Amino acid sequence: MDITQVPPSAPGKRVMVEDVEGFAAATEAQPAPAGQVVPFAGIRKVVAERLTESLRTTAQVTIAREVEAGGLVARRAALAAGFEAATGLRLTYTDLLVQTVAGLLGEHPLLNATLTEQGIVVPDTVHMGVAVALDDGLIVPVIRDAGRRPLAEIARDRADLAAKAQAGTLSLDEVEGGTFTISNLGSFGADAFTPIVNPPQCAILGVGRIVDKPVVVQGRVEVRPLLWLSLTFDHRIVDGAPAARFLQGLDERLRTGA
Repeated sequence: MDITQVPPSAPGKRVMVEDVEGFAAATEAQPAPAGQVVPFAGIRKVVAERLTESLRTTAQVTIAREVEAGGLVARRAALAAGFEAATGLRLTYTDLLVQTVAGLLGEHPLLNATLTEQGIVVPDTVHMGVAVALDDGLIVPVIRDAGRRPLAEIARDRADLAAKAQAGTLSLDEVEGGTFTISNLGSFGADAFTPIVNPPQCAILGVGRIVDKPVVVQGRVEVRPLLWLSLTFDHRIVDGAPAARFLQGLDERLRTGA
């Protein structure tokens, strides 16, 4: 037995025989868990603590909407080849969503807000968090001033930050100060999910995969690309109707490619 692990019966006292015997009895009474034990530490523990605190301290509601993504798909198809030739970067749907959502948040500023002791703080710019999945957890690097920057700069930042996240070299400045978050699980085959708000932000947008489905258009059945959007928001700051209007506006932009 490692004697340094045995606590004394009271703070400041010496460890006595009775303490050792009691510790041994308690240890023997705990059966060894079956299977592999993965340490609950590092990023996984930090993520767990932050998300548990988020659910405990905020009034979170999730609303979802299946939207037409024809404009989004067409825009990426039209830009992809020239974009890669000019920048050396592969244009992703996440890049386009960051630009589109950041622009739309200017019309829905409370979804970009933070609740403080002084009141609701509405920033004058959008710092977009983009969730990155790691082997041992989740991290959310931030694209600064996403609503005012060209698509090439957004894509460059997204690619650089994702690479740093995978390498474990993100600085504190690169993961702090986000005002809204996008979590895209479409590449993992997810359709819809309920993302948890990344505090102290007000809202997070969950994005599913794009799937061709039959839809009825003016009495005719057509096949169109659809995807699910799941918006989780803090009901203390935003009500359901304005949150739904945000999804309505996003539906319009993704459908038309505006």
